[in-house]
Amino acid sequence: MIEARPRLVAARGGAWVPGLARGVFLAGLLLAAASARAEVVTVGKPPPPFALPDENGTVHRIVDHTGRPTIVYFTHNVCHYCSQVIAFLSRAHQQYADQGLSILSINVMADGAELIRRYKEQFNLQFTMLAGKEPDLLRNYEVNYVPILVFIDRRGLVYQVYHHYILPQDFDAAVAHIVTAE
Repeated sequence: MIEARPRLVAARGGAWVPGLARGVFLAGLLLAAASARAEVVTVGKPPPPFALPDENGTVHRIVDHTGRPTIVYFTHNVCHYCSQVIAFLSRAHQQYADQGLSILSINVMADGAELIRRYKEQFNLQFTMLAGKEPDLLRNYEVNYVPILVFIDRRGLVYQVYHHYILPQDFDAAVAHIVTAE
């Protein structure tokens, strides 16, 4: 007859405690997973926080844009479709900048100034671009591909999230909403 033995795991100080380390490890994983889920971008909630540098090293925090209609635009240097979205963003910037519209473009490939400078020069961007090669940021905003557009109203709540393709009329309607909604 084979006798089942409890699995013994070494705890700190050399004492052997059955399964304790495994239980603590699993509890830690569950807590990490729960906190990761709590930060995912969600319509009707504040956007997940971030603090990212631009090409000059100035750090921009999303929380600093509360009270302003804001578009967060995720892109990278080799995104073909993004050039169409940039045209939408540039038009919105010209039309609504005097009404407080803020556009934060985030280059998900950039971890420094060089890729940002090249992108801004290539597309003649007149709004802020940030270095966004940050795993937590990409997870929290569910960036698996680009472009992604996050529309945030003046109350600091996510109004709409568009993954990949957006029609011009949907873009215009989302911008008009965040600019005019109180």
